[in-house]
Amino acid sequence: MRACDTVHFERGTKQRYGIGPIDQGKVEEGLAEFHRAAAILEAELARREWLVGTTPSYADFRMATFLPFNEVAGLPLGDYPSVLAWYRRLEAIDAWRDPFDGLEAPHLPPVKPA
Repeated sequence: MRACDTVHFERGTKQRYGIGPIDQGKVEEGLAEFHRAAAILEAELARREWLVGTTPSYADFRMATFLPFNEVAGLPLGDYPSVLAWYRRLEAIDAWRDPFDGLEAPHLPPVKPA
């Protein structure tokens, strides 16, 4: 979570709200932490479909919180095929893929180019 948050804050939140330039050093730190954590997650998800038990649980949703915003963060999920497959299983759940369906929710401002 922390690695994803660090990278997304720099590449997404700061740019979306004009908070300042991307701190590439923080992005690199976040990516290094992401790779360490993703390697552990990859090993676990290579052996099972979900983090706990045989169905999705709070653990899965909590670990995946930032992944719907990965188009902005650019975390290298493709380097971890089991993690990517796990996230695709989550995306197949309608309520996860579109949690605001039927609700009036403001659109996020676009991410400004760095």
